[in-house]
Amino acid sequence: MIRPTVVVLTLLGSLVMLRAAAATQPPVAAATAPTPQAQSAAGPFDTANADLRAVNAAVRPAVVTVTAYEPVPEGVAYDGRWAIADESPYPGFARMNVSSGFVASADGTVLCCYTPLTFPNGSLVERVDVEAADGSRFDAELVAAEPTINLAVLRIKPIADGSFGSLSPIVPGSVDDLEIGDAVFAVADPFGSSRTFAPGVIMALPTAACYQADLTGSFIHGSMAIAPGAVGGILVNGAGQTVGMLVPPPSTDAAARPEPQSHVTLAMQVQTALGVAEALKTKRSTESPWVGFSVLSAAELRRKMNDQAAFDALVKPANGLYIDDVYDPSPASAAGVKVGDWITTMNTTTIHGVVDFQQSLYYFAGAQVPARIFRDGKEMTITLRIEKRPAEANRVR
Repeated sequence: MIRPTVVVLTLLGSLVMLRAAAATQPPVAAATAPTPQAQSAAGPFDTANADLRAVNAAVRPAVVTVTAYEPVPEGVAYDGRWAIADESPYPGFARMNVSSGFVASADGTVLCCYTPLTFPNGSLVERVDVEAADGSRFDAELVAAEPTINLAVLRIKPIADGSFGSLSPIVPGSVDDLEIGDAVFAVADPFGSSRTFAPGVIMALPTAACYQADLTGSFIHGSMAIAPGAVGGILVNGAGQTVGMLVPPPSTDAAARPEPQSHVTLAMQVQTALGVAEALKTKRSTESPWVGFSVLSAAELRRKMNDQAAFDALVKPANGLYIDDVYDPSPASAAGVKVGDWITTMNTTTIHGVVDFQQSLYYFAGAQVPARIFRDGKEMTITLRIEKRPAEANRVR
């Protein structure tokens, strides 16, 4: 069994012990056997290494390389290309961008970032494939994409026996179980020799699961640094559970192609990625829907208020999400939605958590739907039109 997230601290502690043992010993010849003190210190160090290897071995079958190809016009010379290293398996196509991704479910669904699959003009590439850690390659279909949160959904084709070879899905973990200072690992598989297994700690936790008003606030912040090709990989805890998807910093410029920062690594909560992807697979959409308000769960609202008595005094519905911000103009403001309301249903969907709300936006995109709003102890029905998200609504901190 993989040990809990103490491996980084164990490594640091072991290193201190090794240095202390070395400082107390007189110089010895190179061929002299290790002292008992050094052997004692090496024990926990070796144990920590074994723990790290176990985490890596557990998650590698879920991590893939994602390659986007661009068409090469007839007559374009191939001078200046390595015959093997720059080879494309698809005639008429050349490698354009390489990033990472992960297997989300046993049906061959792979999640990755959206921006590496786009041309500079914003259009999506025509051909994508996926490579497993053992070198197996799978042709992939780009099923859907979500530009606002930089998410794309691929469906890979199985090999001849109907399986996906060595690939296996992630084991999702819960962001609710994380605390600042916990050890985590960024795991990715960019092209070539830059495979990523980067240890770090949690620097900051999301302030809200909803990304409608504040994109940055919905991310997990880790202390490690990753390469550009690592985006789309996974953030895992010491038990080998995936808690997030590695993403570049968000941008208010829809045409921007931001790269990871050196001082922090951002990860989309895995529940957000999986929940949105499930709706995207059904709708096969490449646009971001919205109604113009953001929400908080009851637990998130309680943390934000930081006043248990005031939270308890609020009149709350049996289920639903607190509306903590409203954009104007928007479908929500036109329908009279106010900060402090609670949304309890959208169309036929009862809203229990943030994922329910987010999925509803995709399932009913482009339609006018009835919604139930709870205000001052009473429920009312309003009509909301779910529209395409305008670029000016994007906001980062």
